[in-house]
Amino acid sequence: MTLPSAAATPLIAHEAADAVLDVHEVEDELVEQALELVHELAIHACRFTGAGEMIHLVLRRSDGVLQVVAHDTHTPHLNSRLARQCAERRRVSLTAVRELAEGRGGECGFAAAHPPATGVCTWASIGAGLTGASDPGGVQEEAA
Repeated sequence: MTLPSAAATPLIAHEAADAVLDVHEVEDELVEQALELVHELAIHACRFTGAGEMIHLVLRRSDGVLQVVAHDTHTPHLNSRLARQCAERRRVSLTAVRELAEGRGGECGFAAAHPPATGVCTWASIGAGLTGASDPGGVQEEAA
């Protein structure tokens, strides 16, 4: 989904994801947490994306794992002090996401987006098939 960074975006993302999860018959035990993750990651992406710019949300399901990915447009900082401060702001912003994911045995994180995308990619994974789920691009370093 590609949505504008706006106050209504998390609700729109939640409703769209609800329809997608229903059509794809995602297991009932994952739906509520998945919708909460979509909502929280949309809030997070909007915090780091200027008004009128676009955020991107992706839902993936494979082998019992559901992954929600959000891309924002905030360019990672080159200055190490600013990068550390920004990474801390992101960690605080992801508190609800981290609690939801870890409560289901999952994980979450963020890293610089892979080209041609710009900005930062944030993800959370939940599900019964978690045996080493990782970020969507294999990047282990955090970016801010």
